[in-house]
Amino acid sequence: MMLTETARDSAFDALATGRLAPIGWTIDRIEDDPAALRARCVAGGAGLVLIAGRQIQTREGVEVLALASAGHVDDGLPIRTVLADLQDRQIPAVLPWGVGKWLGKRGALVAELIGADAPGLMLGDNAGRPWIWPRPAIFAKALRDGVPILPGSDPLPLPGAEAGLGAFGCLIDAPLDEARPAHALREHLFTLRRQPRRIGARRGFRAVLAEQIGLRRRKAQPSPAGTVS
Repeated sequence: MMLTETARDSAFDALATGRLAPIGWTIDRIEDDPAALRARCVAGGAGLVLIAGRQIQTREGVEVLALASAGHVDDGLPIRTVLADLQDRQIPAVLPWGVGKWLGKRGALVAELIGADAPGLMLGDNAGRPWIWPRPAIFAKALRDGVPILPGSDPLPLPGAEAGLGAFGCLIDAPLDEARPAHALREHLFTLRRQPRRIGARRGFRAVLAEQIGLRRRKAQPSPAGTVS
């Protein structure tokens, strides 16, 4: 499972240090890979590999996801500075689609960036784009230009949204080194040029509408004293 945490979040670090201990699960560090954790259900069954990642807010308002990396990147920097930094470190970067996020100047900027043939740069789709909606024009351009589109579940910060984890994603056809899973995945994604096979399905329009209403209500609620919404 790939995490993409904001600057306000530190769940991966909390799991790695034991400050966060999910009931019924054991969490183990992977010695040779600081960006990966191995989770096992105490009751048995398949294990789970957790891969670190970050969500970066750029100055232009276009989000960037840094995949398979536990490194830090400051918010508020110009997007070209962020992408250049990630490329120098060979960290895959994803520009994720979101409701209303690629309109106007931001959409034009995304189209310009993917047309530059930058190594390690991809677009992101998610389950919150209703299946009934037409495919964004930028996706069509990306496919023509050989820029992969990575789908993901991307649950919103709403109660119960975690039930949709893994409901939409892709299959990466590449060997995964158990001793260094994040490193292996990072190397593969940075050089990926083919569209991976999509699995699962996006949600319906009514479900997405209800989520967007719930998200806006949550943002409109005043934060308790001493906290940040």
